[in-house]
Amino acid sequence: DKSGAIYWNTKLLPSQEALKQELRAAARVEPQPEVHIRGDSDARYMYVGQVLVAAQQIGIRKVAFLTTPLHPGDSP
Repeated sequence: DKSGAIYWNTKLLPSQEALKQELRAAARVEPQPEVHIRGDSDARYMYVGQVLVAAQQIGIRKVAFLTTPLHPGDSP
């Protein structure tokens, strides 16, 4: 989120290491699941990038970014 907090599904993770533990567990599943990143619209890119780098370091092969489409009348 915009403060740099990281969630795994709806669970708040206490640290970057906790994220890596979750990613390691996902990386061992066969077939390996796709990891979805949904960044808060107000989050700094740095926070999203840290999650992406962690996934890459752990060996996650598929990462997707989830977005919410704009509704008519919304400004980008």
